[in-house]
Amino acid sequence: MCYEGGIYMSGTVYRSKRTVISVLLVFAFMLSFMAIPGVSYASAPIVRNDYDPGKYSDDGPYSYSTYQLQGTPGGATVYYPTNAAAPFSGIVFCPPYTGTQSMFDDWGPFFASHGIVLVTMDTSSILISVDQRADEQAEVLDILKAENARQASPLYNKLDTERVGAMGWSMGGGATWINSAEYPGLMTAMSLAGHNLTALNPNADGDNTKCPTIIFKGALDTTYLGGLLQSEGVYYAIPDPLPKVFYEVGTAGHFDWGSPTAANDHVAELALAFQKTFLDGDDRWEEFIEEPLFDLSTYRSENVNE
Repeated sequence: MCYEGGIYMSGTVYRSKRTVISVLLVFAFMLSFMAIPGVSYASAPIVRNDYDPGKYSDDGPYSYSTYQLQGTPGGATVYYPTNAAAPFSGIVFCPPYTGTQSMFDDWGPFFASHGIVLVTMDTSSILISVDQRADEQAEVLDILKAENARQASPLYNKLDTERVGAMGWSMGGGATWINSAEYPGLMTAMSLAGHNLTALNPNADGDNTKCPTIIFKGALDTTYLGGLLQSEGVYYAIPDPLPKVFYEVGTAGHFDWGSPTAANDHVAELALAFQKTFLDGDDRWEEFIEEPLFDLSTYRSENVNE
């Protein structure tokens, strides 16, 4: 006989009760690891209450600084907020074919001044392939996350290493598509005039993407560089129920992505709202991921604002 809660129970009843409780606990434990489709289980959302969500195409309210990230394949610059509360999410921007950081460094102040760390990277050679760019982008993502534990880093104990994203232009966009399928725990992917025609890795096609993705391209980008339905194909291949957005800018070509507003202001507004929603996890911004009012060729979205 066993005594529990003021009641004597037989050994059989007591063992049965313990068995039921054990099963329920195991079931609850398993449920805690079961993924609900389209829902991320990263760390707590990063919510900034010192300025309102909205449509922003200019720099944000925070000051920022830069430093050179050591140990990367071709060099990299970190843009980070200096007067925003930690933790910070982070994004690594991979360059286009023959491109270098100086072509797109305006994206750094934009994101950093809105509270998101951005790393602009160079590749080991400006001539490497989409597949090689994906490998080097993944390497820089690893190095960025390691900054959180490096005591001499300006980002020591300030990064949320579970909230990292990838972005890229042209071949760098193709690299980002690969990492959207392969990089463990990637939270978001963003491509600008993405190119995958020369990629050997089938994950550049979008079928195995595992994170929310926003795709920008220009209606005037009609060649193999970023046209020929490369971005459209990836958009349609991204599996449900992942959130995805496609915006084709009516007046933009392949080389109009060097800053958040180079194509138009809507690109900046959508890019920021998307990263705030799905990278930071602040769903107050989701309502601002919407069809632009002008300079629109095509806009599509799924599993956003539903």
